[in-house]
Amino acid sequence: LLQFKNKITIGVNLEGAVKSKRITHDKLKVICRGLYQANKDVQIVLLSSPKTYEDIIRLSKNMGLPYVFSSYKTESILDVAALIQNLQLVITPDTSIVHIASAFNVPVVSIHENNKDSYCLFAPKSQYSKTVFSQSVKGIDGYSVNELIRYSDELISRVN
Repeated sequence: LLQFKNKITIGVNLEGAVKSKRITHDKLKVICRGLYQANKDVQIVLLSSPKTYEDIIRLSKNMGLPYVFSSYKTESILDVAALIQNLQLVITPDTSIVHIASAFNVPVVSIHENNKDSYCLFAPKSQYSKTVFSQSVKGIDGYSVNELIRYSDELISRVN
């Protein structure tokens, strides 16, 4: 991340613990383009797990967007935590990444299923956070990409 010290570094986590809580590749590209259109100073880091690392590298290269790259290979949750601690914004489905960002008070935009009881239990606790709710009660299908981009831009403006 040191090479991007003059950029706004945004971490994007694509997957949650269950398949219904994943940002699809087509939506990812729209999100990345929208973030860049809103602020040309962004550098987007795609987070991965050890088993998805190679897929994330291919995905970032195939997107062909110079402001998007894959993170270094993280072998443990501590590696991911160290990376998240140094980001200026995290975008993620409802998963452990929300809580890691909250622990370091990193601004976070979470994508959550349309289940208020679950949200009350697992909501982000960062000083600056926003949540985009999906239309589904059992996954993140039907969330608004435009709302996610708008919330991200709002948090970037507040923090920087």
